[in-house]
Amino acid sequence: MTEPDRTFFPWASVLRFGLGRLRLPPETFWRLSLIELTALIGASEAPMPATRQGLEALMALFPDTGRPPETGRTKDRADDR
Repeated sequence: MTEPDRTFFPWASVLRFGLGRLRLPPETFWRLSLIELTALIGASEAPMPATRQGLEALMALFPDTGRPPETGRTKDRADDR
């Protein structure tokens, strides 16, 4: 099996855009669907469909062991801003 893709969602940038630039109230921001958020950001491409490879990568990252995965990832300080 290949190494799982460990790319994480850029929450800090999305929050800055939604709450700062668009000036959405937090309640409105958190109620947005991914499709609505993508439209507001202006992305021209639709979200990628779910694939077997994506599922296998998630299963490798989060196995059903009853304990948190050991990813070795350090917390990004930008996520707290």
